Amino acid sequence: MNRAAETAVSGYYKSLSSKAGGLMSMAGEQPDLDEYVTGKAIDGLFLYVAEQEKSIRKDPIGTGSDLLRQVFGR
Repeated sequence: MNRAAETAVSGYYKSLSSKAGGLMSMAGEQPDLDEYVTGKAIDGLFLYVAEQEKSIRKDPIGTGSDLLRQVFGR
């Protein structure tokens, strides 16, 4: 079970947004909390990958060796 389901945040949000009705849709499309959180998590993951890539490009031999050690435990 995901965190949103465990805390019922998603259900509360959907209930609130259905009660707000037209107010939320006046600003454009009605935001989906699950989609928003997933998108932000993916953005964070890509940010982390970009930082790792910068490190690898700066020192390909040293960083690559450290990464290999972390992955393969040697």
